[in-house]
Amino acid sequence: MKRFLLICFCLIALTGLLWAQDVPMFVRTNSESIGLPKVLVDRWGCSAADIDRNGWPDLFNNKWRGRLDSEIYMNYNGVFTDIYGNSPELRAAEWEGNATRTPVLVDFDNDGDRDLMIGFDYSHQMFRNDNNVFVNITQQLGLINKMPGFVTTYGYEQSAWIDWDNDGDLDCLMAQTNNPNFLFYRNDGNTFVDIAAQVGLAGVNELGADGDRGYNTTRVQWIDWDLDGDPDLSAGWKLFRNDGGHLTDVSAAVGFLPFHRIRFLDWFDYDLDGDFDFFLTGYEDRDEVWRNDNGTFVNATQETMLDLFTDNGQSTLNVGDFDNDGDQDCFMSINDHEDIEAMLLNEEEGGVRSFISVAQFAGFADLIGDRKGAAILDYDMDGLLDILSPSLDYGTLVYHNTGLTSPNNWIGFDLWGSKSNKDALGSLVTLYAGGKKQIRYTKAAQCWKMQDNPYVHFGIGKAAAIDSLVIRWPRGDVETFTNLEINRYHKIVELSATAVEAEERQAPTRFNLEQNYPNPFNPSTTIAYELEQAQEVSVAIYNVFGEEIVKLVDQKQALGHHRVVWNGRDRHGRPAPAGLYIYQLRAGQAALSRKMVLVQ
Repeated sequence: MKRFLLICFCLIALTGLLWAQDVPMFVRTNSESIGLPKVLVDRWGCSAADIDRNGWPDLFNNKWRGRLDSEIYMNYNGVFTDIYGNSPELRAAEWEGNATRTPVLVDFDNDGDRDLMIGFDYSHQMFRNDNNVFVNITQQLGLINKMPGFVTTYGYEQSAWIDWDNDGDLDCLMAQTNNPNFLFYRNDGNTFVDIAAQVGLAGVNELGADGDRGYNTTRVQWIDWDLDGDPDLSAGWKLFRNDGGHLTDVSAAVGFLPFHRIRFLDWFDYDLDGDFDFFLTGYEDRDEVWRNDNGTFVNATQETMLDLFTDNGQSTLNVGDFDNDGDQDCFMSINDHEDIEAMLLNEEEGGVRSFISVAQFAGFADLIGDRKGAAILDYDMDGLLDILSPSLDYGTLVYHNTGLTSPNNWIGFDLWGSKSNKDALGSLVTLYAGGKKQIRYTKAAQCWKMQDNPYVHFGIGKAAAIDSLVIRWPRGDVETFTNLEINRYHKIVELSATAVEAEERQAPTRFNLEQNYPNPFNPSTTIAYELEQAQEVSVAIYNVFGEEIVKLVDQKQALGHHRVVWNGRDRHGRPAPAGLYIYQLRAGQAALSRKMVLVQ
């Protein structure tokens, strides 16, 4: 009877959602209009992060097998530019490595930009970000590729990053198919040292009976599930508790049951009771949620109606508050299947919390075919979480979130470590607003083939303000913030004297010309500038002899932020030769100039 009543509730709740038009709407945006051309090659997965720390989330679009290129799309003002061609060492590694597995964007050297770690079929490789050129430094860091015995497949499936030894930099756990030992690289500045055996990770990885895609315990994520202030390890169906620097397998003790074919996993507080619960998707039509009851986990799949949703084509699991109502929902990309994408809204009514499938009402109804992986990034920074997904059939799918008919409020944070690691991975972020307590744990990556943008985002429903924000930084310091403006992103620097810097995207108060992006470039580059008042403006390109090559702008423009793209051609449409150029912004009597380099 209880089960019947719960099913009735779900149907009533869904009807209510539709009647009230409270389902977030996603519009499939023309990807080319925002700089993402339809590159129709085999894709699997994508990773998002603000690579250059300019305040806009960027994208690594991941190729799968073959001598093909991935793309690195840098985002400015919601428009992307591919800079992959600037990094020949990355291209060489991808071509040699065949399958590209889980690119993870992290600032391992704490220099203020994000670097790149990739697993391949037979190697893992680290690329340092040098002014948005990715340089292979694998050998000099001492990252040793290992072949676990005589096997034909031993792909390096995924890396997960955390400051394990609490020294202020990020360490790297690497999972590898058919290697019973995890690789756990402690970051000692100029070298990485494998400490897997001494922390308890020898012989605990299950061998992959399903070919070259892991599935077993190679799906890894760091999470402080017991909230004791140190990072624990989630690996497939196994859970390892951090006991003073040693990882102890507590899977059976906390109630987990073996499940050897997990596709994706994530940890989030779905029921808003102040602890982290476990969500997984797997083969055998199994999607499960395990509720954390004071350290013991109870299978809540039926009570949340998740068992009513079954699909065996999940190729991602992305968690976020897509409707900004104050709890986190789930998106699953569904690949090679006669079915649409999956959007599961997390809804509560009368003390009953359920995951309700609303994809057919949320803008996903007309798309089937190849979709492999996805990343959440608010690419236009409007406070609504968008979804980008690579596809062989469609190129890059852009699901632009246009929100609810009656919008909810939100607040977001870009965390910068100072005493802790620069990415602030391992932070526990707690928000109090509208009578709710919400928690987030910062991490990279989420799971195999995917990394969501690490900005911390909270929906707060109809609340007109937040009560407080509490951050427990990775090295243990705790800060509390109040009176933060809602419906905007804030940059928060750990233990900073100013504490909070609002990330302004409103009218500027200065006349400014930014460095073109990318630079060096080929074939095109973006020039961004700011005007402090409406006036006549010109933007022109000159060669080193002072000769004007082309004028890109010559008109009156309003105050605010502007951008223009130069395609590397002169005023007659002919390709300009490679070399150094000067671009100049002139407004009234004022002028600003910068240099840029066009390469072959």
